[in-house]
Amino acid sequence: MRSVLAGLILASLLSGAAQACSCGPSPTAAAIRQSAGAVFTGIALSSRRAAPGEAITTFKVTESFKGPAAGAMVRVRHPDGSSASCGIRFTTGQSHTLAAAATPQRPLSANLCSVWMFLPHVGLSEKLIGELRVLRGQP
Repeated sequence: MRSVLAGLILASLLSGAAQACSCGPSPTAAAIRQSAGAVFTGIALSSRRAAPGEAITTFKVTESFKGPAAGAMVRVRHPDGSSASCGIRFTTGQSHTLAAAATPQRPLSANLCSVWMFLPHVGLSEKLIGELRVLRGQP
């Protein structure tokens, strides 16, 4: 009986962990812009560990849709673990588009749900970026 109960508890915990990173359906450009504190494309300049399981990546903004202007340097805190736990790893020297959260108390933060829709293999990036440009007022 104990082993069955322990197995059920473990299964429950594992299923909760698997569901920990649920990003939802395909977002619209308007929804991304409305819900994010900053939306931009930038070159990842460096990344450093901030805490166990967390990193801070510094970006040079190349195109802004909301928030920091092009040319700005921004730091984004993010989990750097597996994608199952919403972790992301930004490749230094490469361009990345993300919709980061921002609050007055915390710097920009992101997780897998902040970038998945802009990943090349998803197939939404060009459409969303085009729509974000229109919303910004510069097609």
